[in-house]
Amino acid sequence: MANLEHIELLRADVDGWNRWRAEDPALEPHLAGADLYGADLALADLSRADLRHANLTLANLKGADLRGADLRGANLIGARLIGVDLAGADVSGADLSTAEDLTLEQFEETIGDEFTRLPDGVALPERWSRPLDAR
Repeated sequence: MANLEHIELLRADVDGWNRWRAEDPALEPHLAGADLYGADLALADLSRADLRHANLTLANLKGADLRGADLRGANLIGARLIGVDLAGADVSGADLSTAEDLTLEQFEETIGDEFTRLPDGVALPERWSRPLDAR
């Protein structure tokens, strides 16, 4: 369950959010199920954030830090992901089918599965789990 204070701070002021994160590097934001539709989260520090089943449709995540974030089941349809760091992020079951500016290189260090929806032209990374019939 998302922490409403976390959602309000993130939506109101990304710079303030980043300062707050820098003050307590061990903090892991609780944003599971958050509705961040169309939010401007450019350069946001979302590392280690719990974003399971979050609605990030059309969100601007340009240059955001999503290292180690839990994005399982998140909706990133139409999200802008240029320069996003996804190292160690779990995108299992996430919908990235129409995410913009996404490259295969961004997935090299992610966790995912056959239920992750990737954009056309981006193949399922070899190291992700495969359906039994594809093994």
